[in-house]
Amino acid sequence: MNFHKPNFKLNSKTGLVGKIILGIVGIYVLYVLAVGLVSSTCPEHYTAPDLGDNATDQDKAMILADAVTHSLETELDSFFGWIPNDLLFVPKILDNITSYQKGVIYATRPASDIVAKTASRYGKNDTMDPRLVDATSRYFVYSSEVWGFWFVYDAEGKYKEGIRNWKSWAASVDSGAKNAGVYNVKTDDVYSILKYCSQMLEYALGTLNNEKISHFDSDNNIYFAKGIAAVVDDVLRGIIAVDKEVVVRGGAENVQAALDRLDYIRNFNPWYVVAGGNLSGDAMLPNHVASIARHIDVASNRINDIMQSMEK
Repeated sequence: MNFHKPNFKLNSKTGLVGKIILGIVGIYVLYVLAVGLVSSTCPEHYTAPDLGDNATDQDKAMILADAVTHSLETELDSFFGWIPNDLLFVPKILDNITSYQKGVIYATRPASDIVAKTASRYGKNDTMDPRLVDATSRYFVYSSEVWGFWFVYDAEGKYKEGIRNWKSWAASVDSGAKNAGVYNVKTDDVYSILKYCSQMLEYALGTLNNEKISHFDSDNNIYFAKGIAAVVDDVLRGIIAVDKEVVVRGGAENVQAALDRLDYIRNFNPWYVVAGGNLSGDAMLPNHVASIARHIDVASNRINDIMQSMEK
């Protein structure tokens, strides 16, 4: 009778592989938990410095550049950075912060476009500053989910380059340099920027006004809308800071009411998002979608009131 020795070497190798796999899974779980705990969908809004009577065009240009890029820069500079293009399925699991950041870049693109077209040149037929052209049509248009390294630019690298272009333009205004930027904000320009704010909020509202939004999709829609509203909030605060006529002619009450609503939207962050009883009429469940949509609608209406007052 032949006896075979147990293959202890094979068993030890199998056990080692199992431990390595468990270790990798454990590290991944801890990483996802850390990202979820640290990442915030309620960052601080842009706070513009108070401009005195001696404020220069460069001072005002810096405020607009910061207002346009504040929310995007905040996300890029956060501890875990840009989430939508992360590997290992993190964006799929942490969908709230992913949707929020997608909303931020979605609203930053037209903000960059409209402010570049209005504030950075004297007339509609003048040439736009090439730095802002690149920021708007080359860097910010990059897909939010592109990942790369070394010579392959990812979304994060492109967005940072766009922000640098905005800061470069603002710093060059009144500098006397060959590539000095132009700052020229007229009443019509202010109106166009306010119109952008209103249209962005209307779009955000449209993503929420769907009675068939499920509980599982409602959080994505809400945080995407929050990202849009965050950029609108920053841009509105920026244009108020560089042109006091927004408050004088638009009405201090309208301005404050719009800012208050946008601040509420920014801090809206329930533990668990539900869409109420959209299909079944179940009134026992709260409807977070309808709740935030109401505040977006009020903020949009207030901005429209400001625009109408400034037309008079």
